[in-house]
Amino acid sequence: MKFATYCIGVLLLAMSFSSFANVTRPENVNQEAIWLYTVNQDDSFEIIYKKYLNKRANIAELAKYNQHKLTKKLQPGQVISIPVEMLKKIPTSAQVLLVYGDVQVASAPAIEKRKVQKGDFLTQGDTLETGKNSLAKLLFADGSNMDIQPNSNLSIQASYKYVGKETYVTHLKLVKGRTEVTANPEHVAGNTLQVETPSAVAAVRGTQFRVGAEGDIALQETLDGRVAFSAVENGVVQEILIAKGYGSVAEKGKAPSPPILLPDAPDVSALPKLIEQNIANFSLPQPQGVAVLVSQLALDVEFTQILNEQVTQSGKLSFADLTDGQYYLKIRAQDQHGLQGIDAIHAFNVMVRLPEPAEPVLELIEPADGAIIPLAPTVLSWTPISAANSYVVQIARDTHFVDIVFERRVSFDKLTINQSFGAGEFYWRVAVLSDGKPQRFSEVRKFSR
Repeated sequence: MKFATYCIGVLLLAMSFSSFANVTRPENVNQEAIWLYTVNQDDSFEIIYKKYLNKRANIAELAKYNQHKLTKKLQPGQVISIPVEMLKKIPTSAQVLLVYGDVQVASAPAIEKRKVQKGDFLTQGDTLETGKNSLAKLLFADGSNMDIQPNSNLSIQASYKYVGKETYVTHLKLVKGRTEVTANPEHVAGNTLQVETPSAVAAVRGTQFRVGAEGDIALQETLDGRVAFSAVENGVVQEILIAKGYGSVAEKGKAPSPPILLPDAPDVSALPKLIEQNIANFSLPQPQGVAVLVSQLALDVEFTQILNEQVTQSGKLSFADLTDGQYYLKIRAQDQHGLQGIDAIHAFNVMVRLPEPAEPVLELIEPADGAIIPLAPTVLSWTPISAANSYVVQIARDTHFVDIVFERRVSFDKLTINQSFGAGEFYWRVAVLSDGKPQRFSEVRKFSR
């Protein structure tokens, strides 16, 4: 009886240890939440603490987590699991790759703003603002990059990497405006990027997406991959996954909407590619379900030099005061929820054709038309043409200049003729000579003797 009781006790004890192991085994934990560390020669929990852990109390926690007594020596090659929350954090910064227009930054706790320059580094606590027709592009430590669109306000809440595990965490807050993000392009496991708005949070580990904040409304549009979009409703976090080509809207205090299909790119195939005036007018069809078209005009295909932004409900766009050169037009359809779809890009050239300069008109001065000149000499004069080197003067007895009685080439705008040609009516005209040939003749005048 005692033996049976003993066996049952041993069995229950084994079962309890097995149950405990199943609960605490590191392999049952999300692998991105732990770092698997291979023990080196002469490693100890104390050495690991000094190199990697953020506080001494984590030594005991780490030993317990790995079910390894502190008094027991670590063995080279042994693998232990370190929760990332125990690791030290090294602050990282974001580099400003591009600035266009009015872009300013304020660093906490300073209130005064300063102008942002290309090459600047922004750190935790910095708040960046873009003005009208202005933008900035940031590069984060993990390779993520972000375009901050005009009229936006974005702050860096946290930016760091975990020591040893070498994974990066970026937490941003968009108070207003719009951003476009390419997050974790190398798809490194453990890297996370989160964009918070006053109404919702978009969190990703490697994708391309947009986030917008308009008052109490948060907008999210997934361009590639998937985005976790969450908001708090009645004190409970509600999260949905938004796949490529879909978006969601979250009103403050409410759960995100179910995924909504983003609008297609507008059809720009019929838009003119050559504009021969300094104003460009475009007209696009308004697809069903589209509330407005949102456009940007820029000097470059990367849209880093924005000249103009317009929103139209009619599908008509007009851009004035354009000089000769190439331009790029980006157009997105926006639905009734405020979600914007895929970009359409239209490149066009402006080449203003100036009117041909008016050919100078040669006008006869004297004698007046119909004048009577009884005696020689006869003085003829006309308006000078600045580009002319020589003229030809003709006098005839008929208006068609078939019976020409006098013709002479001269270098000045005045000629004295000593011949009388006899009595009768005479007609005269003058033309500029070019390459020895007369150009357009002047009007014809008459004089008589």
